[in-house]
Formats: sequence, structure tokens, C-alpha cells
Amino acid sequence: MRKKIIFLVMALMSLAYTSKAESVKINDFTVTQGETIMVTLDFTNTRSDLTAFSIDLRLPEGLTLVEAKATNRYAGEITVGQPDDNVYRICGLDANLGAITGTSGALLELTFKADDKIRPGTYNGIIEKVEFITTGRLYVRPADSSFVVTIEKSAAALLGDANDDGFINMSDVTTIIEYVLGKNPSPFVFANADVNEDGFINMSDVTSIINIILGK
Repeated sequence: MRKKIIFLVMALMSLAYTSKAESVKINDFTVTQGETIMVTLDFTNTRSDLTAFSIDLRLPEGLTLVEAKATNRYAGEITVGQPDDNVYRICGLDANLGAITGTSGALLELTFKADDKIRPGTYNGIIEKVEFITTGRLYVRPADSSFVVTIEKSAAALLGDANDDGFINMSDVTTIIEYVLGKNPSPFVFANADVNEDGFINMSDVTSIINIILGK
């Protein structure tokens, strides 16, 4: 009886295991405020029977996953959900149980967009809760991994030109005050209005614009 229990436990343990042989990664990348970029999620594997998968991406606030597409390594359908703030779940499912081809290289093409309000700097992203399923219903779980996202300031930004008319004057002061008061002025360019580049729009930006106008 004891041997049967041991064999049963071993069988259950074999249904899911963390694998060091399989790994997923996104290379560090740089994107400009308000712009999009396409990067790849690379997958290295030793098994040739991996078919369905689920991958969570935890992104820095202000970075959005716009689209996820499979490369020619995978013929299944790709869907994207958002189970939590700043977390995107990418699922792959092939109704014909077709396996991922090859042993390395890009598995997914990911399109990210940086909000024009995100503060320039470096941020960490995390690939977590990774799970692949074999054609025999075995769960393979590669380890989590991380990547660095560098946000650059938009070259088109003209600090102080809050209303985007090409000039810096008292109308920009009025525009920012209306924004601070919650009046949603339009047009309004956050990157231009955030004169002190602290990631917030407040009266200190008004003071900074007045100083620009006065030539200080």
C-alpha cells in the first residue's frame, strides 16, 4: 500500500515542474514618450512537444502592451487579457495541438506604447507565471525573468508650450491652471506642461513657465 502511495505522489509531481532548460526573455529596450516599439519575446527550449502556453508581463506604469503576435514558430491563436493593473496575460492555444517549432529564437512579437506622461528614466519589467503545456498535458514552468525599459523624453516636446501652439506665453499659464483645476483644457500636451519634469502638473510648473517668459 505504501509503495502505491509513493508511486501516486511521484506521478502527480510529474504533472508540473519548474524547468531550467526552458527559458523566456525580453531584451532590454528603449522607447520615447508617446511612441510605440516592437520587441520580441524569445523562447529557448529543449522539448519539442510544447503546445499551449500562458505568460504574464508585469509592466511599469505608463507602458502599455498594444499587441502580441506569434512568430512563425507557433501556428496557434494568441489572446491577451489584463488580470491586474499593469499586468498583461498572453495565452497561446492551437486547436490542432501543434507544437512550438525550433529550440530558440523569437516566439512572440510584442508592441508596446509609452504614455506621453511617463517620466523619462529606467524601469523594470517582469515576465512571470510562465507556463507551457505539452501535448501529453504536462505543465512546464520556466523561471521568471526581468528586463529593463528605458524611457526617453520626446524630442518634439517644447517645455512650457502647454497648449501646443508653438509659443510659450501667458496662454500656456492659463492652460496649466485650467488643467490643475480639473477643467480638461484642449489642446493640452502633458510633456510640454511638465516643465520641471517631475511627472506631475501643478503650480510649480506655472512658476517655471512664468520664469521662462521673463527670461529667468
